[in-house]
Amino acid sequence: MLYIGEHILPGLIGRIFVWTGFVSAILATLFFLVKILKKDTPGNLIRRSAKGFFLLHAFSLVSVAIILYYLIFRHYFEYSYVWEYSSKSLPFRYIISCFWAGQEGSFLIWAIFQALLGVILIFIAKDWKDHVMSVVSLSQMFVTSMMLGIKFGAIKIGTSPFTLLRDTMPTIQGTIFQQPDYLSSITDGNGLNPLLENIWMTIHPPILFLGYALALVPFAYAIAALLRKEYFSWIRIALPWTILSVAVLGAGILLGGAWAYVSLTFGGFWSWDPVENSSLVPWMTLIAGLHFMIIARKQQFAMFSAYLLIGLSYILVLYASFLTRSGVLANTSAHSFGDNGMTAQLLVFLLVFLVLVIVMIALNAKKFHEKKNENLLSREFWMFTGSVIIVLAAFQIIFTTSLPVINSLFHINIAPPSERIAFYNHWQTPFTLLIAGFIAFSQFLNYTDNKPGGFYRKMAFPFILSVAAVIPFISSGIVTQFNFVLFLFFLFFALISSLFNLVLTTSKPRNIGAIISHTGILLFLTGTLLTFSNSRIISTNTSRFDLGDTKTNDENLMMVKNDTLMIKEYYVVYSNKAIETLSRNLTYYQLDFLKRDEGRFHKEFTLFPSVNHNQRMGDVYNPDTRHFLTKDVYAYIAFVGTDPDYIVVKAIINPYINILWAGAVIMIAGFTYSFVRRFTRKSD
Repeated sequence: MLYIGEHILPGLIGRIFVWTGFVSAILATLFFLVKILKKDTPGNLIRRSAKGFFLLHAFSLVSVAIILYYLIFRHYFEYSYVWEYSSKSLPFRYIISCFWAGQEGSFLIWAIFQALLGVILIFIAKDWKDHVMSVVSLSQMFVTSMMLGIKFGAIKIGTSPFTLLRDTMPTIQGTIFQQPDYLSSITDGNGLNPLLENIWMTIHPPILFLGYALALVPFAYAIAALLRKEYFSWIRIALPWTILSVAVLGAGILLGGAWAYVSLTFGGFWSWDPVENSSLVPWMTLIAGLHFMIIARKQQFAMFSAYLLIGLSYILVLYASFLTRSGVLANTSAHSFGDNGMTAQLLVFLLVFLVLVIVMIALNAKKFHEKKNENLLSREFWMFTGSVIIVLAAFQIIFTTSLPVINSLFHINIAPPSERIAFYNHWQTPFTLLIAGFIAFSQFLNYTDNKPGGFYRKMAFPFILSVAAVIPFISSGIVTQFNFVLFLFFLFFALISSLFNLVLTTSKPRNIGAIISHTGILLFLTGTLLTFSNSRIISTNTSRFDLGDTKTNDENLMMVKNDTLMIKEYYVVYSNKAIETLSRNLTYYQLDFLKRDEGRFHKEFTLFPSVNHNQRMGDVYNPDTRHFLTKDVYAYIAFVGTDPDYIVVKAIINPYINILWAGAVIMIAGFTYSFVRRFTRKSD
């Protein structure tokens, strides 16, 4: 049948570029491997061929991205991906987000980032190029295969972003695709999930995928070192890349937390969702691997741990992709994709790289010639111990997150924790407490030997100052539970110790970037503790209408339009509502927060929580927040009524929230400083 109005050519060109990218990745891998195996081959033909094929691979993927964006911006809804994730009413900033809204687009952006990093490595890796690029090319072969969209019987290899909508139907009988002019009936696309219509979701996914891609670089250098049997020299080269991957992946996770805070209606930034956890764990193991690399370079100690953790970090990136995209978390996470038949392919990708890591480390482990460290009073001992604690914390998270996988493998039925946030907080608090203590101790220690007397004298004043700093929080009732008091003390102790080292140089050599990043992490954790242990729901139902049960009445306020009601320290008025003119799906509700002074009301601020009326997902409620220096006032609509015109509102005060965000910025700044310093000066 000849269909009227279909734009087949762009999709055909896109498919050709996908296949070109896939084949060129295979050829680049083979030629780089041939160059490794045939070191004495005369001339540079093999190396030039490998380089040329990889550059063709990168060019092909960028071309795929350009064509996909062309289809999205032109609203060619005959393509399944365009119809599924875009619509004419979306603002420009959200149309950009359509690119990575689905699995095909997310694999594409991941592949592009890895390809561009590969291009950089081709020009700067020097003698390491062949070994490093063989690993990068191999990974690209697998990632690009995720976009092929072909079937061999029951075996499915990839899903193509250029699949036509009519080709997704098992049969066109009884559908609009029986008509040659079916496109006249498709006037718009489904559009984005309304939860993704947020500026943070325009930024968060590409930064997160860049962090995933960057994790490949230290992994590739580690495998290259094992292939070359140069067991220590790789660390100096890979350290800046490891720091950069930690910084970028951390930034991506934090941006996801910022999205959750302003878009989801639980009043926080982290809910220990399985997909959140699967991104956090590689970051934690990268942090541990980074510390093991530093110890190994300083003392030729912890080399096995450095190889293992850098290897596992990229494996965990692949595992995160498996968890998110295989459909195994569909019943436990709101962020995961459904099963699209690619589970086996994802599993092969994961297992190939896992076997590669295990085999390469096993073949070379006896040749590391590590020194033993039996000095308990040394910085490297506490760095090593703290890194082990991070690994244990990561294991607890990934084990619990993987319960659906474990249940499926062993045909058992272990239920995930019912109170997820409380469960993870209970387990992770002791780990965090120990890590904070180790950060504090290490600020007063040099590498190798330290005199106990000098160590205790340097530590005494920050210890006393930390005790004094905690007392006001106890006496004012801000922190009351013993475990929180202990947690806060260790955070203060580590924070003050880091600041002492920054100003007074209490350890040598002093790493400014590490001190800054540690300070940021500690501020972030301090802000998290103070904020969410003191978060207050201020919306109690003071209206004359009953909301049905005690808990609902205690936490929500029913507001009829133009009524003025009391809400803890404020009075609040639902004064107006407005419909967004472009999409007409968003309704904003104006809440005026007032203070009363000498019998007269004056407006303090206004919030505009909204409701997105989505045909597929029903009503999606978007919070609004007013930021103050010492707190946030956060409100969202829990229910909308029509007769009379009323809304049910939930409002929360989150104190000390700016400490959390300041810590996040300082942490990323510290890692960035360390990366720039190491990459440009090759310093310690």
